[in-house]
Amino acid sequence: MKNYLIVFIAATSLGFGLFSCQKDNLVTDVPHNIPPDFNWGQGEPDSIVSDFYFQGKIGGVLNTFQDSIGDYYNLAYDSGYIQCEDTNKVFYGQGFGIYTLTGRSSLDIKFLKCLSDTSDPASIDSLLYLGAYPYGSSNLLNTVPGVEITWVDASGKVWKTLPGTGSSADDSFVIKSINPAPSDSIGNLVLFGTMNVHLYNSTESITVEGGVFNLQYGVY
Repeated sequence: MKNYLIVFIAATSLGFGLFSCQKDNLVTDVPHNIPPDFNWGQGEPDSIVSDFYFQGKIGGVLNTFQDSIGDYYNLAYDSGYIQCEDTNKVFYGQGFGIYTLTGRSSLDIKFLKCLSDTSDPASIDSLLYLGAYPYGSSNLLNTVPGVEITWVDASGKVWKTLPGTGSSADDSFVIKSINPAPSDSIGNLVLFGTMNVHLYNSTESITVEGGVFNLQYGVY
């Protein structure tokens, strides 16, 4: 019995010795009581994760608007306006952009032209081409073919391009690619383009700089 007791005491002592020689690897410098970051894994605020988006500086502030993220939606629509000088034609527009439900902090783009048949897709397609566009106007008192860009800021103030200002202000609005839209899209096409434009509200102006967009377009 004495021998067994000696073996037990020796084994127990060896066990305590092994445990006491192990280094304590517990991390002790982890901060506590930090609230969780619910945006973790969603990318940086200005990273593009949606198929349809606009990104650029508006009034010197970088904005990134993405479809179905943060209450922004890429929508497309069509609109007939008034009879053109040629009474067989109607001043017509295809609008698209990225919008909030409040209508504020929303960017709208319209292609405008006199068309003879607004029910014919081939006629409507003539609104669109690759390359640079002049500025147009949907003002019923002064309709002008071209592209009209409208920004409604967070306060509800409306800023628009003005026909004839592009060349003097060194502006540009360019469509770089036109592709078929996915089958589940709201539009018929997807447009990729760039813009560097001046927008006006009476005598005031702001700029859209380095604007890049990839948006659904066309309701036929």
